Amino acid sequence: MDILVVAGMLGAGKTSVIIQLLEPLSAGGRKVAIIENEIGSVGIDGEVLNKGGLQIRELAGGCVCCTLKTGMIDTLKALQAEVNPDIVVIEPTGIADPEYILLSVDGVMGLTVGTSKVVVVIDAERFLKLKTMFERPLKNQMETADIVLINKVDTIPLQDLRSVEDSIRSTFKYKGKIVHVRGDTGDGISSVPKEIGL
Repeated sequence: MDILVVAGMLGAGKTSVIIQLLEPLSAGGRKVAIIENEIGSVGIDGEVLNKGGLQIRELAGGCVCCTLKTGMIDTLKALQAEVNPDIVVIEPTGIADPEYILLSVDGVMGLTVGTSKVVVVIDAERFLKLKTMFERPLKNQMETADIVLINKVDTIPLQDLRSVEDSIRSTFKYKGKIVHVRGDTGDGISSVPKEIGL
């Protein structure tokens, strides 16, 4: 099974992005499972997703990459045994380091992991304010990102959007692909799986 970590600060819109990613990720009949922290304002509705044949293991409270590390591994093993998903989407807490998550699952006995990718979701409105307060976690996320999604691009002027993108490149030395998206409508999101090789 492939793993997709969708990282980003609290309120960046990770859950909305994941909801919009489900259709392109499950294209061609691929099975998608989600491991998420139920902390954000938008929870993924298990009943709705289960109608689509998707399996969910919610890890409430704490951080997937540290205090719930054992829970995450056990959940991945259970998913593999019961569902055998093609792709597992992991939504960690806002300050989580995606590299630590990937290292945690790498080489675990009894767990078969194929490709691992990281998507980092940035809040266009709040990024310039948050980048100083959360410089270390943002740096960790940018260093492992396969693609950065600047979300909520409709909420700020084009000039400010350019400032956000310039800051991502200059402050965090990010050289990868940046895509402007709207998680609430899916605009710009459907191409992401192909762009990152999933």
